[in-house]
Amino acid sequence: MNSNETKILIGGQKLRTLGSDRYTDDTDYLVFRADDALFIHEAGCDFVNAAANGLLRDVWETEINDDKISLSGLAVLCGWAMVNHCQNFNFRKADAKEYDLKFLTRISGGKLDLSILRKHLASGEMAEIEKVISEVRIEK
Repeated sequence: MNSNETKILIGGQKLRTLGSDRYTDDTDYLVFRADDALFIHEAGCDFVNAAANGLLRDVWETEINDDKISLSGLAVLCGWAMVNHCQNFNFRKADAKEYDLKFLTRISGGKLDLSILRKHLASGEMAEIEKVISEVRIEK
């Protein structure tokens, strides 16, 4: 990890800073590195490389401001991870991402921009994300 490299806290640790009660040991960062590695594990942290994936690149370019990620950007990452975990039959992690997506929906008041997901996911995958979000009761 280059000390000058911008790294954006994402995942469960970021959600905990926002008030989530889901516990995780992992510390995940979104980075932009000019190489092909999508996932990098260094110094006890997991780095997700936005340069290695179109969806992640779009999140980096549109949802990062002042080295912080928006709630919509976090929701896009959660939805993307949920779909990937389902495809890899890791349903425990998929369930955790579903929980995170519901949390983000609640704290955003249901105002999440998921256009990046719509651009990159198949319609059936997007329907699963929308189903999760539709189950959330928003307090007025």
